[in-house]
Amino acid sequence: MSKKLIPFLFFQKEKGDDKKMISAKKIAAVIAAVVVVAAGGVYLALPTIEHGLSHAPDSELDLPTNVEFSGTELEEETRTNIISAVSAEIMPYKGVKYDKVNISGMKNGEDHDLRVTCFSGACEYPDVYDFTYYGASKQLVQNRYLLEAIPPNERAKAISVALQNEEAANLMRTNSLESVMPTVRRVLPETAEKFYSPKTLLSVTWTRFGDNPVVVSVLVDPDAEKAVEVWSNLEVENKGGEMEKNEW
Repeated sequence: MSKKLIPFLFFQKEKGDDKKMISAKKIAAVIAAVVVVAAGGVYLALPTIEHGLSHAPDSELDLPTNVEFSGTELEEETRTNIISAVSAEIMPYKGVKYDKVNISGMKNGEDHDLRVTCFSGACEYPDVYDFTYYGASKQLVQNRYLLEAIPPNERAKAISVALQNEEAANLMRTNSLESVMPTVRRVLPETAEKFYSPKTLLSVTWTRFGDNPVVVSVLVDPDAEKAVEVWSNLEVENKGGEMEKNEW
């Protein structure tokens, strides 16, 4: 696997007013790179670009009643604060309710690294969030997420929209991806607003693994039912804006 994909997985927060706009192709590269890296057994997911968190406006706030906490033993006050902070930040896809939430914590000095896994009986896959809870400030910061708790009908619709895109369809035919089952993952508004608009998008990604992996990823606007961007690992955008072949 090319190490060139790894840097795309993490975005640095720009200081001051000189923030760099992130292109849709780079976000799509992140989505597709996640699939390739995850094949090696490493959990990597879409990063939160801003440290200031906001709810994704996908559904009405309906907090889960079944919250389990595992890992490091905590004082009751700290445990309560963490559960409260996490519950206020997680948000399921529209029309979905989290039936069960597992918070796995690991103490890191005064702070706590958290893996939050959210399950819904209406969805085949869970949503996974990584947070850090800072003990001194009692602040919760989201580090990255991998959100796949999407209803079957919404997944099917996103795949259908992606397949109707001519560029994506051509890439799939030329790379023999027709029989590959795609992943469908949610992109939160605070990420999407950097290159499209502050709304939920869905990433549909086809991956063929092997010595020379092939990845085709399509960003879909589920409300407008249109493809926002198409990306393939066969080509990457260089600094000059020209297209060059990716070296594996």
